[in-house]
Amino acid sequence: MKFILPILEILRTANHALLRNWGRAVLTSLSMVVGTASLVLVVVTGVSGRDYIMGQIRGVGTNLIVSYREWTDEEGANLLSERLNQGDLDAIRKEIPGARNVAPLVQSVPKITLQGITHRVTLIGTTPDYRQVRNIQVVSGRFIDEDDEKFRNRVCAITPQLEEKLKRDPLFDNSVRFYDIPFRIIGVFREKTNTYGNMEISDNSAVIPLSVMRYFETDGTFDYIYTSAESMERVPEVSEKIRNLLVRRHGQQVYKVDNLSDILKAADKIRLGLTLVLLVIAAISLIASGISIMNVMLITVTERTREIGIKKAIGANRKVLLTEFLVEALILSGGGGTIGVLIGAAVPYSVRFFTTAIQIEIPPGAIILGFGVTLLVGLTFGMIPALRASRLNPVESLRYE
Repeated sequence: MKFILPILEILRTANHALLRNWGRAVLTSLSMVVGTASLVLVVVTGVSGRDYIMGQIRGVGTNLIVSYREWTDEEGANLLSERLNQGDLDAIRKEIPGARNVAPLVQSVPKITLQGITHRVTLIGTTPDYRQVRNIQVVSGRFIDEDDEKFRNRVCAITPQLEEKLKRDPLFDNSVRFYDIPFRIIGVFREKTNTYGNMEISDNSAVIPLSVMRYFETDGTFDYIYTSAESMERVPEVSEKIRNLLVRRHGQQVYKVDNLSDILKAADKIRLGLTLVLLVIAAISLIASGISIMNVMLITVTERTREIGIKKAIGANRKVLLTEFLVEALILSGGGGTIGVLIGAAVPYSVRFFTTAIQIEIPPGAIILGFGVTLLVGLTFGMIPALRASRLNPVESLRYE
């Protein structure tokens, strides 16, 4: 009880002292509000930014690995023995541990005429595994399946943009002709994450069974082999094994095996750099706030010199005075920090009311870090005024005017 009563008295005294100059206290805490809110926002932005980038990369294809023959201007592109083939596909499926789905890809660019206008279509011949490898979303209907591949069904799945153009034709009968062969449209698909034509899918794209594509591309080779690793962590390992397998089978170092891990690493470096810059800005803001608290508390010590002398004269020891002024500094920083944390959490949380495309998570660590750093700043910069108050000579303090 002897310990509790002084603490309660110190809190009451500190609170009373701040209320006497509440305007100054509010303005001092306001600087802490800005600094704490900035710190919380920086942490939330860094974590959410990485999650968003990861989501976009996964949307392109789940742990995607792309294998292809890299041709130079000096080389002839007609050397069939150096192209990817069925043997390579089978070897990857059988010999590469960690390869979950594998899909070959053959591309062609036929022309179609719609209402007198010629359009180029990216025609993709592949297998049903392509849907999983490239994380394709079926908007309506269905995607090509094993029966389509087995029985060489002349069917296709198209992009929404191509469907829209086809439907403008009054004679549209839910089919489209490629190389003068009619294909029944069985579904509409899209990329989960739009690559804006930087990969094989463009606005005007259609997917057909690989067995049907062999009517047009008869050499039996592939343009690409897409592989999906079991996990993101295994992507580098699986990529290296596929590269070694292709070199072993063909005897040349001319095969590219790309994955999205390099993009992720680059994005991580950019995110880390931006986060560090923002953290420095937030730290400067908090330090400025701490200096503001220290200045206000030094002014308070000067204004209350006579009061401090009276307290010392009637028996208040240094520890009590030191604690009292530290509590005042902590109330200033803690009050501003609390409001700053609420603002820092409310701003990203409010984003979900305007868009569902970006889901921002608020990690508890961001709130704990923001409030903890704020209290530390208040304690650090409040220490000098508190020490000054506790060391005042009681006789000189009583004479102070």
